[in-house]
Amino acid sequence: MMSMFKSRKDKLKSVLEYKFNGKLTDNDINDILIVFDTYQKDNLDTIEKLKREKIYETKRISGALKQTINAHGPITKQFIGSATKRIYGSLLNNEKKENLIIRLLKRLWKKQN
Repeated sequence: MMSMFKSRKDKLKSVLEYKFNGKLTDNDINDILIVFDTYQKDNLDTIEKLKREKIYETKRISGALKQTINAHGPITKQFIGSATKRIYGSLLNNEKKENLIIRLLKRLWKKQN
């Protein structure tokens, strides 16, 4: 019978102990848990990065749609080509603006050298 675990890490530790039937020491299990934690952190960081990129792309598409609506009014079958061109043009521009703080720091660094 399995007992209730406080965290996923506790559950993983229990499974490792069961699967290896006492062949792993506590140090071995802790090393495996450290690797697991590192992998999980990297995975979550990647997910967050992809979410930020998705938001960035979504805002670009939204901006292109707003431009079309401002230029032509509601998007109808008559203006679908224009909307398509504006959205496509928005997606072609892959240059991301550099962070303002980074630009200022680079300028200050150049002035000092």
